[in-house]
Amino acid sequence: MIKKTATLLTLFGIAFGLQSFNKMPTLHKPLLRTIIIDPGHGGFDPGAHGLFSKEKDVALNISLKLGKALQDAFPNLKIVYTRTTDIMPGNKTTLQEGIRYRAELANKMHGDLFICIHCNSDGQPAGQYPVHRLTGYKITGKGKKKKKRPVYVTYWVKNTRTGTATYIWKADRSAPKGDAINQRDGENMGDSTNTAFDMNTPEARMRALLYEKKYFVNSALFGTLVEREFAKSGRQSDGVKQRQIGIGVLQATGMPSVLIETGYLTNREEELYLSSKRGQKQVVGNILSAFRQYKEALEWVAGESALLMAWPSRVAL
Repeated sequence: MIKKTATLLTLFGIAFGLQSFNKMPTLHKPLLRTIIIDPGHGGFDPGAHGLFSKEKDVALNISLKLGKALQDAFPNLKIVYTRTTDIMPGNKTTLQEGIRYRAELANKMHGDLFICIHCNSDGQPAGQYPVHRLTGYKITGKGKKKKKRPVYVTYWVKNTRTGTATYIWKADRSAPKGDAINQRDGENMGDSTNTAFDMNTPEARMRALLYEKKYFVNSALFGTLVEREFAKSGRQSDGVKQRQIGIGVLQATGMPSVLIETGYLTNREEELYLSSKRGQKQVVGNILSAFRQYKEALEWVAGESALLMAWPSRVAL
């Protein structure tokens, strides 16, 4: 999985310059205009539980701070939240309706990047949990009532799992992504005539496929930059991942999309970090730094492409 992502990033051209974009050509139209920020869970769906916190609350706090940081750094950006209070997005009454609302809102607002913020759990109780170990057997009863019964000892194990991870949609499930791209309200997918066309035609499906590949590579690029920033700040990073079971909100958004697991609430130290002002500020700073690099990378590639189109004689044949 990691090798596939690395190959895609190489194809994108990450090797040619994430470190220096000092002489980028000027673009007439910004490539990133609308950023969708999706705080995970909400309302009746609390998400992961820590010793004293809930994922829905931590994710919301980080999301709101991230939106403000992006707006301060890039005043021309439009920031759209799927929720700003403790509700299921859209005030929906089921999880599936909430997921559908998030994606539909992102597509309707013509988002250029979808950032979903979550916290993780290792499936065990927060802090520490009991483990029972078989130590032997004892005989009880007499005669026909004699029985051999197991003897267990109970000891407590500290929950030590930590780390961040960024998920992108499952590449072998591209059809839903293509459908989401086609369903973006008002999106013509680069049709220079700005005229509507039948999305069921082979031509439309081919366009959707091209956009799927572009969005997949861009999602992998942004996710890699996010995880690199986490690692640089001293966090344990599990890298960019694709879950075997697809993530609905990523599949249904017609744009580059990532789900960022900012850490484990089930680990006491990481819960304290993610719930603190210092920790949330650092997480936001990491994502903001990654976004800045991502934006510069896209603009560098677009600018170089524009120059090559304008002066084809520069291309060595």
